[in-house]
Amino acid sequence: MQNRILTSAILLSVFIVPIMIMSGCINTKHAPLEIHYYTLEYDPPPFVKANQLPYTVKIEQFQTSPLYDSNRIIFKKEDYTRDEYAYHKWRAHPGELVSFFLTRDFSETGRFQATLYYESNLPYTHLITGVVEDFYLQAGDSGKAVLSITVNLVDSTRRNNSNAILMQKKYRLGIETKTGGPQGLANAMSTAMQQISEDILMDVADRLEKY
Repeated sequence: MQNRILTSAILLSVFIVPIMIMSGCINTKHAPLEIHYYTLEYDPPPFVKANQLPYTVKIEQFQTSPLYDSNRIIFKKEDYTRDEYAYHKWRAHPGELVSFFLTRDFSETGRFQATLYYESNLPYTHLITGVVEDFYLQAGDSGKAVLSITVNLVDSTRRNNSNAILMQKKYRLGIETKTGGPQGLANAMSTAMQQISEDILMDVADRLEKY
């Protein structure tokens, strides 16, 4: 008798449970995991009151290498591989971040008569373009933020002239992370961007002083 009751209960559950799932009585879905967003964060260079150059510089939105043209945070464990975090992302693509902070830094220092964002329609004397070639976390015992940027300084009055490019230079840094994971990467990448931005600013100002 007990065996019959047990068998009937099992058979009943086989039919009832799928019906309950289909009707939504049993919630099999999990709450979506939260996505964390990161950005660069560092102090701009100090304002330089003296020796302002009589040029207006416009900084175009930089292009990004196809390997990193995404807002996902990408890391490298070994050669020929690239992986990405599923729930950790940058607020914008690397080219957008780099060009924004570079423009901010150029403007804050006051080294030029004016510095324009890429969306501006105001006239300018010189144009800065570039490509973000590397923007990733080198995974390992001590992680490293790797940032490399190629920058071009162009005289806008010579756009169709072979001498229009006044400077072309590549900047590359690898900064060890203080902590692992995306948070440590954002901190180290900010340091790398700060140093490279200062180097670009110094090189551009030096080139235009001699122009």
